[in-house]
Amino acid sequence: MGTFAHFQYRRMPEYLLIEKKIRDMIVYNNIMLKQFPKHEKYLLAGKIRQMGYDLLELAVAANKKYIKKTTFTEFDVKHEVLRQMINLAFELQYIDAKKHRVSQLKVDEVGKMLGAWIKSEDKG
Repeated sequence: MGTFAHFQYRRMPEYLLIEKKIRDMIVYNNIMLKQFPKHEKYLLAGKIRQMGYDLLELAVAANKKYIKKTTFTEFDVKHEVLRQMINLAFELQYIDAKKHRVSQLKVDEVGKMLGAWIKSEDKG
């Protein structure tokens, strides 16, 4: 076991877990975006890539702020825009059905965690 073995059994706080899930989503989406047509590499692909980075930035910002309402609103809107952009990429046939499904599952996972985080802040 090592010096840090005691950390394995502790539950990761929600805000750290969502940051990890967003990073996982970014990694998958960046690999997926490599298949986009050349003329879309800097347009739709660039927007999808940037939206992932924006979500990570908003997760960090929400964790650091005392009043999170405006950050959560922006986070929620950008999350939905990302979902719609990935749907558009599928409709334009830039990605196949499997990549679309996996990407949407990762986006959905982040969305569920965001919703839970917002609810927990409303209660607190």
